[in-house]
Parts: sequence; C-alpha cells; structure tokens
Amino acid sequence: MMVKKKLWDGYTSWSYLEPEIDFDVYPLEKQLNRFPEYDFKLTKAQEEQFEELIEKNIIIDLHEHLNVFPKAGPRTPTRWIFQAYEGLAHSGFDAVISNGGMRYPTSDSSLNFLGMSQADFAHQGLVIPALEVNDIIKAHKENKVAVALSFESFNCIENNIDKIDLYFGLGLRACGLVYNNSNLIGSGLNEHLDSGLTDFGYDVIKRMNKTGLIIDVSHCSDLTALETAEASDKPIIASHVGSRTLTNNMRMLPDEVLKTIAEKGGLIGVEVGGFAPRTKQHPEATIECALDHIKYLIETLGADHVGGGPDTFWGDHPRMYKEGGESRKKRPSDDRSRSPNLPPKFDMYELRAKLPLEQPYVRGLENPGEFTNIAKGLIRDGYSENEIKKVMGLNALRIMKTCWPK
Repeated sequence: MMVKKKLWDGYTSWSYLEPEIDFDVYPLEKQLNRFPEYDFKLTKAQEEQFEELIEKNIIIDLHEHLNVFPKAGPRTPTRWIFQAYEGLAHSGFDAVISNGGMRYPTSDSSLNFLGMSQADFAHQGLVIPALEVNDIIKAHKENKVAVALSFESFNCIENNIDKIDLYFGLGLRACGLVYNNSNLIGSGLNEHLDSGLTDFGYDVIKRMNKTGLIIDVSHCSDLTALETAEASDKPIIASHVGSRTLTNNMRMLPDEVLKTIAEKGGLIGVEVGGFAPRTKQHPEATIECALDHIKYLIETLGADHVGGGPDTFWGDHPRMYKEGGESRKKRPSDDRSRSPNLPPKFDMYELRAKLPLEQPYVRGLENPGEFTNIAKGLIRDGYSENEIKKVMGLNALRIMKTCWPK
C-alpha cells in the first residue's frame, strides 16, 4: 500500500545556508524505511478503501515532533531545528500540530523554536505554516502539509498574560498548560497534591480562548485538566494521552476527565510515545495498544471526540527515555509521600529506564510517517468510513474551526 507522496522539492533544513560555515552539521537519523512495515493483513478491497480514504479526506495528526534527531544521540542542538521534510512528504497527513520538544520552555527557547521554524519554512515549498483553517484546506488541495506550532507547556508566559498574544502573533496555534510539574497555571501530574487550576491559570484559559489558541491538557493533573475543560469557553484537547482504565499510570487520564472534555465538545488524541500505553490485551509495544485505546474511547465517548496524537519523531525514542532514566539523579522530592487519593507518582524516566530494549521501537507507529497506520487498523477492525474520517482528521478540523480566528 502506498500513501500519496506530497510535493517535496528536495529541500532540507537550512540548505539555503552554507553548512559548517553558517551552522554545524550533524549526521541525522534516516526518515524513510526505518523498520519493517507493520502487516495488518488487509484484503485487497480494504487496501483500496484505505488509499481512497487517505486520498480524499483531510488527515490531521494532533501531536508530533517534526525534528530529525542526530544519529549520535537524542539531543538536537538547541538553536538549529532540522525538520523532517522528506519524512513529511511520505507521511500521508495534510496537517500536524508540531511541538518544539521543550518540556519547560523559557522565553528564549520558545522564541527560538517559533522564529527558527518559520525562517526554515520560508525557504521551502512543502510546508504551509498553519495560521488559519484555510491553510489546512489549501495544503490538502495542493498536496502539501500544513504545520501548526505548539509548546508542551506554557511556562514561557511566566506571569505575563499578554505574552499569550505575543506567541500567537509569532505563529503559535496550540499550547499545553503544564508539563508534569506545576507552574503558575496549575498542577502537573507529578505533584504530591493536586491543587488544580490557579486563579492565574483561569485567566490564562480565558485569554487563550479570546486569542485563538487551542488548549492542551495532556500533561496536567487530573483536577487541572478537569477544571480547564469546565472553565474554557472553547473545546479543549488532550492531544496525546489515553484512558487510565486500560493503562493504569498517571500519563493517562481517568474516564471522568475524558468524559468532561468530550461533553464540552473537546477531543482526545491517543499517544504511543516511545513506549506505547500497554494494555492487558496487548502488553507489547505495538500500534495495537493505541488502537485498544482509540476503540475504547470511541465506545465510551463517541467517535466525535477521538483522534490520534502518537507523540513520535524521527529518532530512537525508547532509548532516549531509557538513557534519561539511567542518568537521572535522585531528588529529595522523590521520597515525598503523595496524597492518598492520588495514584503513585509517575516519573517517565524512572519508569522507562526499566523498559526492555530487545524491541527498540513501537511496531506500527514508530515515527510520524506511520500515522496513517491508525486508519488501517480501524479498517481491519470493521469501523465505518465515517468514524474513521472523524478520528483521522475531521474532529481535529472541527476544533481548529472553533478555536482559531476566522
């Protein structure tokens, strides 16, 4: 099965500059044919259904990192962002929310991500910066890819709410509120107490609504996510999570919170990261874990509130977590007891350091270029064309139409 290739002219990041003179050169991970193709055992008719669905409909990925990682290690140089244009050309999606990879962004790192990304985009012909919904429709019609920029946390606004408008003006179109640990906006999922959304955070929500930023609660505490959904005048997203009913860890959200997000018109994107949200039915790291969550959420919330946000990139995702876990130093707060009404503390580096690496990737959903495999799995499992179209992009497009300025 072939996904239609986008109109890539061969441009690579910063090729308008002189390598080794204007920027340092790093050997980067390859973007195509990284691992064997996952076999869904589709019939010929199902293969044709898949190709037609991807060809005719707007496909939107809710959460990825579009940078290519160096072969020597997981860390990308701070200043230079190497976009995966070749991989994007073969991805099959028309639009994607791209994250800077900054868990706790400062003003400087945030401005660097926005400015350097837009400078690179300005010199190529494949990516259309997604500033309004028409950019996504244009990308679909012109066989290109619309990229909406996002941060995983809004630490970078510090205590200045007007910075929301500043970052929006520089191209930001979605943003997570917190990343695991608390900030001025609200509690993260790792804290010993869940204090929920702060008063400042409430004001942030209202300003994001007015400005046009999509609100993402993927790394928030349960109460922060719940109170954000209740406070927001616009539907919110949890772009890369899953249900704690299927996978009992703090990176997943409880069904109570997921239902509230859905009842307010919001959207849940299912992730795999570099580890996959293992389920009892599928305890190994494969796309089947994500499909378990997607199917459960369709049953629980309805197809109008489910999407995909795999949270992948072009590089060795599991090893990054494992090496991060092995090198992480113990902190005094590690011994702090959590409130008895909270699940055990989730530390992704500590948890993932224990993961076996005999299978060093999530089979079927290892990088953003495999996003459309979600549609193959849903076709195989008998979901209707209308349900699949919603999960693969129509739901995300609805959120963008509601939140972004007209």
